[in-house]
This record gives sequence, structure tokens and C-alpha cells, in this order.
Amino acid sequence: MVKLVSACVLALAACQPVLADGMQYSPYRPHRYYLPPERHVIEVVQPPYSGNFIINGTRFTAKTAACTRWAAGERIKLIAGDWNGRCVDAVFYNVYLHSTCEMWCRW
Repeated sequence: MVKLVSACVLALAACQPVLADGMQYSPYRPHRYYLPPERHVIEVVQPPYSGNFIINGTRFTAKTAACTRWAAGERIKLIAGDWNGRCVDAVFYNVYLHSTCEMWCRW
């Protein structure tokens, strides 16, 4: 009987560091969180109606005058190029105006 009690005490002493962090672990996850799709917008047009845009903190310059109607805050999608400006040129689609614009990247 003494051996059984001492074995239980030894087992509890060995498991104590495992339970020392105090975290509660759950065998199931009651909620799953889903992130919405990315929504990119034109951050800055400076000077207004100039074709000089800041998107994702990167400068882009319009190749044609068709993009001068674009304004800050309008949703855009990337068709070709790179969001971070690591390209020669990029093509963006303006969701609000339903038009595309070719731009030069600042790479």
C-alpha cells in the first residue's frame, strides 16, 4: 500500500510542471472565425485629378488621362502587376466606376 501511495505522489509531482502554465484547454472549438476578402482602396490622389496615386503605401502613376476621374476611397482590384509596386507597370480595376487603368509602378 505504501508503494502505491508513493507511486501516485511521484506521478503527481512529475505532472505538476505541465499544469503550471494555468491555461485552460478545450477539446473543441465553439466558434470559427473567417476573415472577409481583402478590400483595397485608393488611399491618396495628390494633387487631385492628377493621376498620381498612393495604393498600399506605394506610389503609382497613371499612363493615360482615363484614370484622372479616380478618387481616394474608391475600391479597386489588381488585374496585373504587384500591390507593393514591385513591377514595371500594373493594371487596376475601379469597382465604383467600372473602368480599368494602366499605371507605372515606382520600382
